[in-house]
Amino acid sequence: MSCVPFSEWPARLAAVCAETALFHTGIALEAPASTQDAPETRGARAGTFVTAWRQTAGRGRFGRQWSDTADAGIATTFVVEQQPPERLALAGAVAAAEAAEFALRIGMIAGSGLPDGTRPRTVGIKWPNDIVVGGRKLAGVLIETSAGRALIGIGMNIGQREFEAELASRATSLAMLGARVDRLDVLCELVRALDRALAATDATLVEQFTARDALRGTRALFATPSGPVEGEVRAVDPMRGLVVRTDSGEHFLPANSTSVAEWGGRASARLKQP
Repeated sequence: MSCVPFSEWPARLAAVCAETALFHTGIALEAPASTQDAPETRGARAGTFVTAWRQTAGRGRFGRQWSDTADAGIATTFVVEQQPPERLALAGAVAAAEAAEFALRIGMIAGSGLPDGTRPRTVGIKWPNDIVVGGRKLAGVLIETSAGRALIGIGMNIGQREFEAELASRATSLAMLGARVDRLDVLCELVRALDRALAATDATLVEQFTARDALRGTRALFATPSGPVEGEVRAVDPMRGLVVRTDSGEHFLPANSTSVAEWGGRASARLKQP
């Protein structure tokens, strides 16, 4: 839960905008259904971001639902100039990972009594748009285009102490990882990180992704237009797609038409070895 009251968010958002090159306006809404669909987002110019005190009906890639986090998470949509969606997804994932690493670093030092220099939990990117720690989802990225602009939606779990039902084994939060942080501080760092990521070269973004790649070398089931594909992920090019080795050989799955249906951790030993 945020310690900073909602009434103080606009001033903090204006201050962080002044630190960035790309973002000039930050809008805080009290309880939109989704920052991605809010009128303030749909009518905004590039360089605007819209965030929620509480988002009640968030959504993810391919129409998947993002669970209502009440006031325990952050949900923000960044409006930018239209670019290839694969690049924007990569920039958003790198930025979210960097913001999570920042929060774990400062939150664990300040909140848990760990000594300065203690290494936080490893933050990974599960292609194409999930931020994971210990195999559990911490944050997600959604890319959409509208009227010549692109929308980068980012949601992150901050203060949850537990998750219900099927999410209990698949989701995590900064609090569950031991970090005590104010979610507005995490949001401001996310704005800074996305500003850096959007200005970076493709090569730099790919390098930053590769250092956090959580999918390569694991076994997963993928949904594709031609049907499900299951196998070991041999290589990931975050802006083009991935190579998956199945029992019938290697297959290239394009980024723009592939999603991860199930993720099973380390590749199964029953897969045929080269």
